Amino acid sequence: MIRKIFVVMIVGLLVISSQIASAAPPIDWSKVKRISDKTELGQYVEGQKKAGETIIPVILTNGLTVTGQDFITLCPSSIVHWQTVANDGKNTQMIYTLMDYPGTKVANAYLKNDTTWLNAEEKRLYDEAVKIVNEAKKRNGIINQEVSIYETIMNRSTYLTGDMSNQPHFVTAYGVLIDHKANCQGYADAFYMLGRMMGWNVGRMSGTAGGGGHAWNWIEINGKKYFVDATGDDNSIKNGDVTYNGYVYFNAPVEIMKDTHSWDWSLAPANLQPSVDNCYSYCFLDSHLARANNVEAGLNFIAQKFKERNGWASVMVPFDAKYSDNDVMKTAIYNKVCKECNKNISYRYWQRGKYMLIHTRTY
Repeated sequence: MIRKIFVVMIVGLLVISSQIASAAPPIDWSKVKRISDKTELGQYVEGQKKAGETIIPVILTNGLTVTGQDFITLCPSSIVHWQTVANDGKNTQMIYTLMDYPGTKVANAYLKNDTTWLNAEEKRLYDEAVKIVNEAKKRNGIINQEVSIYETIMNRSTYLTGDMSNQPHFVTAYGVLIDHKANCQGYADAFYMLGRMMGWNVGRMSGTAGGGGHAWNWIEINGKKYFVDATGDDNSIKNGDVTYNGYVYFNAPVEIMKDTHSWDWSLAPANLQPSVDNCYSYCFLDSHLARANNVEAGLNFIAQKFKERNGWASVMVPFDAKYSDNDVMKTAIYNKVCKECNKNISYRYWQRGKYMLIHTRTY
């Protein structure tokens, strides 16, 4: 019997948007930057941060409004709080306060071997992160180590949606590893923190996915940068006692990512890997995963694997519109795999650009 597994991908969420209760510092508003465009606001705030400023006054003009979701895209490296000072219906006097993510502070402390400037919560996060990093370092090679980090983040946290105004941990690595509940910013903070502690060149990305603001990461391997979105892959599917881990966004190239994510290319890192290579999750485990020239060849590969052993097998094939129909795929798997192997098979598949990813398991 074949059972189709349905996948619902939920991505994107709100940045914390609490307002600051303290009184605004004395400001000469006649000299404050006036901005009428969201992109310009993000560039200005990020520029001020690089200059060492953490409290940034701005006048939003022409009725411009900026939401918490907007700040996920505009300022990926900081948690942004804001205070509305005055609003005459057209121009709004704002004070933005930037805070470093805990993951940034913990990674810096680890690399400098100095935890004296971490607060109690950050020190607790530091201790937990060190355990995870030490465990990952036991594995051979960056890919296997990265898998350890990636799976730890997803296994340790539940992805949350909703109003997080009073839940600041949800947007941080602390939420992932200590509270075990976080949004996309928390997942990205955790991967950034652990990746830097591993000694990798990693960074944050932001843009949109699933209709809203979203945060994820990139990692550099052999001079090329790949996308990493633990939020997007954190929906392990259980069928009885079988767990499926189809990592669509693990070291994903541009051609895979662009189907579901969008971003400002001017803010993206250089040397993004354009197409699938052997660092992508559906290519690097040769014992289970493969690429085939067409669906038929891919199903032949799976059938052969299941004649040799039980377990799971996946294959990447060029997109074929005929097999995008679930009933056609179901029939093909039954005729080619189940009948030949005399085994029950669970499966799921995705279309990603010009590829189809077919994931199967005996049960």
